[in-house]
Amino acid sequence: MKTDPSYEKCERADLDYLACSLVVYQSYTYCAESAATISGSTETKAATKFKCDAERLVGSYFCEDVKKKACGTK
Repeated sequence: MKTDPSYEKCERADLDYLACSLVVYQSYTYCAESAATISGSTETKAATKFKCDAERLVGSYFCEDVKKKACGTK
């Protein structure tokens, strides 16, 4: 039985999405761990945490966008 090419494309996009999400998560974890060891004012620590959160959010949107484009839902 032959699988529909668009289905295979979306299936591949799901795997790519999972890999992308894993990279984003690992990057966030590293950033958060690094931020926890920063010495300085409360403002400096908060700014560093905010940067980590922002990078995670942008990364998550990027992964989702790539998946949507690959599946033709955007």
